[in-house]
Amino acid sequence: MPGLQRPVVVAVCGSPGAGKTTVACATARRLGVLFLTRDEIKRGLGLSAASVAGDGGVQFAPDFHVAGGPVSLRAEEAMVNTARLLASSGVSFVVETSVLSSRLLDALHSSDARMLAVHVVARESVIGERLRVRAAGGGAVERQLSAQFQRGEMKPSIFAPPGGVDAVVEVDTSDAGEPDIDPIETAVVALIR
Repeated sequence: MPGLQRPVVVAVCGSPGAGKTTVACATARRLGVLFLTRDEIKRGLGLSAASVAGDGGVQFAPDFHVAGGPVSLRAEEAMVNTARLLASSGVSFVVETSVLSSRLLDALHSSDARMLAVHVVARESVIGERLRVRAAGGGAVERQLSAQFQRGEMKPSIFAPPGGVDAVVEVDTSDAGEPDIDPIETAVVALIR
């Protein structure tokens, strides 16, 4: 989408386990644009402060494993600043984060970007199973998210896109297989016209 007068930002949001990363990656590939994700920024920040564990693996600092903790907050700040820089430079991209924060939306509005929010959803049973599988094979953050979901602390309304975007598309990933990106592409084309 180079050469546009105003960049288009596809902001993908939804509950952990809903399939956001899968949808965001597929969307970025289809549109041929950059993909920016808070989780990868967080991982990079964590690795920059990591040490070698006794078994030769990576030992993250203790605050890395706290969802919403200091590393998560620094990652959010880096993502917002990067999104602002890209959009103000006229670059279209896909950004993925659980919640579309007011800071992110303000950064994109200040850059005069057109925004499509993609709300990724799945049936509660599907999300629960995905989070259980991640917790069984993952680390502290995955276990924390699974426990929060099981306690009912991840209400779907938390992850719904807020107002202030140009358009919203909902993608349901409950069924296995590749996500349907066609409605996202159609919405992007409509924003460009």
